[in-house]
Amino acid sequence: MDNLIIPATDFTPSVNFQIQSGHLELSGVSRPEDVAGFYEGPLEWLSKLEESIQNKPEYKYEIPELRFSFKMRYFNSGSSKYMIQMLRTLRNLTKFGVDVNIDWYFEEGDDKMQDDGEDLAEAVELNFNYIEV
Repeated sequence: MDNLIIPATDFTPSVNFQIQSGHLELSGVSRPEDVAGFYEGPLEWLSKLEESIQNKPEYKYEIPELRFSFKMRYFNSGSSKYMIQMLRTLRNLTKFGVDVNIDWYFEEGDDKMQDDGEDLAEAVELNFNYIEV
């Protein structure tokens, strides 16, 4: 499986999915005009990862762990729907024995961004590590 790298723009976040290290990161601002179009690539990539593990269970041993880091400064409600879909796919991977860790970064004093992370964690029933920077 290839890595997925999408550079950030003024309206879209940086996507850096590194399969060899098991580190996936979404960072920046997410308010794309075409939300579905932007998130199609990351969702397809995660879906292929899930399919690979489902069809070849030993593949999970080639991935030390999956660590998904959210380093968002802002995201709109349309983006949150797609973030939930990504998180649901990650939750599915835990059913195959993959160790998934979610790191939610937020700026010091940004209670809203911390609350947003807590809302997402609750929506997908995953534990998040909250990291104040």
